Amino acid sequence: MKVMRIAVFVENRNGVGLAAEIMKAPGAHAHSFHLVTADRDGDVAGWIEQEAAARFDDLKVHNLFQVDEPLSAAEFLEEVGRRMRAFTEQERIDRLVFFNDQSQRGRRVAGELGRTLPLVLVQDGHLDFHFKKTDAGLRDQNWYYGSSSPAAVCVWGPATAHHLLFRSADADAPVHITGALGHSDDPLLLRAARSTTHRHAGRPGDPLRMVVLDQPLSDQRKLSRGDHREQLTQLCEALTAFGEVEIKPHPSTLRGHLEWLRTLPDVTVLDESALLEAEALDGYDLAITFFSTTYLQTLRAGTPLVLFSPPALNIVFPTINHPLLRNVGTVGELVDVAADLRRSGKFTANAHGEPVEHFITFHDDVPARVLRRIEEAEIPVERPAPRWSAPEDGPRGHLSRAERALKAVEGRMNRPRSLAILGLGFSYVTGVAIPVLTYTQALLAQSPVDIRYFDLGVYSRTEDVLADLEGTEVVLINSLAPFWRSPLANELTEALVALGKSVVLYAHETEYVMNFEGEQHALRHAEMLKVLPKIKVLCVSTAQADMFRQIGVSDPVVVYNTVPLDTHRARARRTPGERPRIVMVGSMQDRKGLDLFSRVAELAYAQGLPWRFAWIGHKTWRIGPSTLLSDRVEWMGALSRDRVREELAASDVFFLSSVDDPMPLSVVEAVQQRLRAVTYHRVGSREVLEGVPGYRSFTEYTPEAALDALRQVLDEAVSEEEYQDVEALFDISAFTARMTTALGLAGPEDVAPTAAPAEPDDETAYGEGPFSAVLSRHGKYLAEDFTRHFTAGKHDDALRVGTEILRRRQPVDVLIGMAEIRSGRGDVDEACRLLSAAAIAGGDRMRVWSEIYRVAGGLGARGKAIRQLARKEAIRIDLANRSARLLKSD
Repeated sequence: MKVMRIAVFVENRNGVGLAAEIMKAPGAHAHSFHLVTADRDGDVAGWIEQEAAARFDDLKVHNLFQVDEPLSAAEFLEEVGRRMRAFTEQERIDRLVFFNDQSQRGRRVAGELGRTLPLVLVQDGHLDFHFKKTDAGLRDQNWYYGSSSPAAVCVWGPATAHHLLFRSADADAPVHITGALGHSDDPLLLRAARSTTHRHAGRPGDPLRMVVLDQPLSDQRKLSRGDHREQLTQLCEALTAFGEVEIKPHPSTLRGHLEWLRTLPDVTVLDESALLEAEALDGYDLAITFFSTTYLQTLRAGTPLVLFSPPALNIVFPTINHPLLRNVGTVGELVDVAADLRRSGKFTANAHGEPVEHFITFHDDVPARVLRRIEEAEIPVERPAPRWSAPEDGPRGHLSRAERALKAVEGRMNRPRSLAILGLGFSYVTGVAIPVLTYTQALLAQSPVDIRYFDLGVYSRTEDVLADLEGTEVVLINSLAPFWRSPLANELTEALVALGKSVVLYAHETEYVMNFEGEQHALRHAEMLKVLPKIKVLCVSTAQADMFRQIGVSDPVVVYNTVPLDTHRARARRTPGERPRIVMVGSMQDRKGLDLFSRVAELAYAQGLPWRFAWIGHKTWRIGPSTLLSDRVEWMGALSRDRVREELAASDVFFLSSVDDPMPLSVVEAVQQRLRAVTYHRVGSREVLEGVPGYRSFTEYTPEAALDALRQVLDEAVSEEEYQDVEALFDISAFTARMTTALGLAGPEDVAPTAAPAEPDDETAYGEGPFSAVLSRHGKYLAEDFTRHFTAGKHDDALRVGTEILRRRQPVDVLIGMAEIRSGRGDVDEACRLLSAAAIAGGDRMRVWSEIYRVAGGLGARGKAIRQLARKEAIRIDLANRSARLLKSD
């Protein structure tokens, strides 16, 4: 390996930390590293030198400029590139690492050295931002990240890779998904990213402790100074009603803005130079920011974070589906979240969104991955000039007639480029979502397909789902569970098919589950059986495909499944010890074979076998009164994925005791770690493992048959070659290719669309309502929020909350209030519709007609007729009430 002199260009403290991470990589000590910055004012260079002194013993920072050097801003930027070239030549630098090729300094460095020195761009923060509007002008600089033609770009995850690869038809960035330095190898962050719960705030009703993580939006020209300060003023004023508010300015905040922050009433301004890490954030009940990598720290801390995108801010942080994250677009929405948190102690998170792992991939060797890209980087080959005349051998080139005919057909294909995943929750707790989550991460990294996740469980109306899926070409329903548990799934599927959308079901269920759910939800099950033949069905095993054929599905497709590339995947020992360990992974329920597993453990003990039995998985309610839970089994409960992998490596046999399972992921994981495996013959794993040394199945579902299979497999060595072949079947790349083909989606080769759409001019680019998810909120709280907004004159927020209320029920006060707002805005048709609904909604009829009479006064000519009717009805009801009182007194 060549010893290299590697320069690292840093523009802030974070860059020093990233350089330190790279220098931790195995083999990094063989190279010499040089920190270099460019600062003439001295503040930034001072911070960088302090950070370097704290992290390194003898590594100095070289500043290309003297502090207070007499240069104008333009002259300074002109000099950055030239001085960097002089530095690299003088120090005989072999590679240059930098973290932003679109900053003012970074652009000059890339432009000056890009054709003479291998430049490696390393992502230093969250970059996958969307925009509310795009026009003919420049987008935010983040959109252009990586466009300077560096030798390599090391990114955090598939979402950023997707943007760099497919933002334009001719994009060809040398992208490598390495993970995030300092984040992707953190087990605490991995657990937090995959968590499905969050800690409650204090007791309901207690004041909240909140922190606003401000950003220099006006300095970065993302908001005008006036808009930025107006939003902060409104935000702080609204939040102080719910508790204590602190503001943490960004370290780069200018003095003028700091002085203005200190004028805000009832707010504590923290030291801008202090860093709020996870430990400090843990003390807050709620954090608020605009868009920031801070979300990784709040996840570690377990602190709920609201990402606030006010109307004037064009950049939008993507909506991530996690119980600790929430996107809002107005101060009113933010107030509703804070009010809910104080009233109930529960945080109202995003109902929909992409998984965290679309944005950050987890590896335990990120520094090594980055260093390898640095070592292998080469100066990009300059593209040849375009040819304006035909090649010498004619326009057909060297392609045969058959190849030309195929390319002509391929050129006419316009494969779908948008995919929506529908399901009932997407987490790593159960196996149902894991293959799809793993698939979309791989698809996003290599395909131009746009991917969105939607939780069907939070919708109450089919039309709302259809509205959110309007622009989607392919809809993938993950599991049959929505058809049984959601009242919308069957009707929604029929509607999607009628609209001509490609609807696909990815099934995970067994015959046992089909029979059980069919009894529990007989009507929905019958409707589902009518719907299934109308859609494509993807299966995890051939046995499952046969089951679907029997219920009328004409051509089910077997795609199998896959599991994530976990960071810890140690191999089990090849030879069992004196006390072999037999393990099962799965939730504790009768279908998983609790009784059989326990009875096998008891039988082995009775026969004097020194075997140890362990079960990993959480306890469920689906355990019958006669099910045996043996004391001979170590019931370990739910464990993290890392712990599960460690326990598998410490075991000798994976004993899947399930009575049926189409293609259990736990067996795939056991194969990856080279455990011997035993299953019942009806389990789908037998299809791919039958005859492989190291695997046995038993045909009779009895303790004796299972024990005999365990004896046989313990006496047999695992076949490395055949296990490797089975592992390859479930490999992420192989599964991704099968799924993409089955769904008919665009693949890596479909980079340029058939007809590139014109860039929208002043149009919404990220959907009109990126935060319009329907939330499962308490009806009483919604009514309180409506009253608060209406009384305060915040009519937009009142309409938003009122619309949410009307999706569930139609209280008269809300109908009247919304009609009054619509009337004031000149929306006569909508106001009349709301008044009509109020007239038949019930309640105190005299008061209702009086309110209708009052509101109709602002509706012009149409209101006159309504007022006449309301007056007559009010008089009629009044007379009827008087008559009733007289009769009662008689």
